[in-house]
Formats: sequence, structure tokens, C-alpha cells
Amino acid sequence: MSADENMSSGRTLARSGLAEIYAKGNVGVFWDVVDFPIFIHDPYLISKIITSALKDKGFHCNDPVSIRLYDDEKNVSGFKKQEVIDRYEAAGISINFVPEVAEAYGYARDHKMLVDILRWAVDSPIESNLIVLSKNLKEELTVSVLRALHGRGYNVLLAVRTEHIPFTESSSWLWHSLRPQMGVGSSQ
Repeated sequence: MSADENMSSGRTLARSGLAEIYAKGNVGVFWDVVDFPIFIHDPYLISKIITSALKDKGFHCNDPVSIRLYDDEKNVSGFKKQEVIDRYEAAGISINFVPEVAEAYGYARDHKMLVDILRWAVDSPIESNLIVLSKNLKEELTVSVLRALHGRGYNVLLAVRTEHIPFTESSSWLWHSLRPQMGVGSSQ
């Protein structure tokens, strides 16, 4: 067992249950909607569904849950982009339309997400809950940042377990619990 796995299992075993683990700190949800699509377009309903699923799992949601969505810029027409951003922001959700940059080799959304995760971590106390729904968590810098946050005491949960970040608890339960409510079929 690696040092990271020992640290993770020790932290998990030292607490008596999920509710205790997730009850402290803020909750930040960083969601790549290209990798994990949402087929409902009502931002208030999206926020309500996510917050409800988190509360059902024992997360502390008295403070507003920070929800950030990431999409490709090509998925929204230019004149509607600001209208969509305004609608989501009114519901307390940040939506980011990221241009595809050739130099980013398909990781432009993840680069934007990483910057936002770092900004969120600066404003969030230790033992806050970082939930990442993305399939491209392979870049060395991303892996290093998530490992460092975990090592400092943040609860890092990923929708997809990855060999690059083996220490995290899986938040796949979030994706699986949200799929039917978000209009996503079981084939995802």
C-alpha cells in the first residue's frame, strides 16, 4: 500500500462515518459538462438537485454550495452566451464556456477548472469538500494540486477513479444519483 493510500485509509478510518467526514467545511463542485452532460437547462433546478443529493449523503450545505460548470465555447452561440451565463449566475452557479486551445491538447476545460479549484481552496477552510466531475485528470500539474489539497486536509472526491490520483474517495455516487434527475440515461 502506498503512502497516499495509507494516509487516505487512515483519515477515513479515524472518523466514524461519511456524515462526520463531510459535515465540516465548504462544498465545491467542479463539473465538466462535456464529460458528464446535463440535459436539463434550468439552473435553479440543477442547483436544487445537486444540493439535495449532497445533503442526502451527509454534506454540510448550510453555506451555499459552490457549483461551477465547464463547457466548450463551441456549444453556445455567441449572442446567447452572456444570457446563459447570467441565468446560471442568478441561480448561484458559475458556468464557464472555455475555448478549445490547440496547445492545451484537449485539456483547456481542465486547466480552467484547476485555476478555479485553487481560487476556491484559498477561500475554503481545511476539511472542505472538493468534488470534481471530469474524465481528464491526468496532467502532472492537476495531479500535483489535487494531491497537495488532499494532503492539507481537503476531502477530494472524484467522479472517476484514476490511476493518477489513487488516494481519493469516489464521488461517483453523486453522478449516479444525479443522472436520472438530470435527464441522463443509464448508458452514460
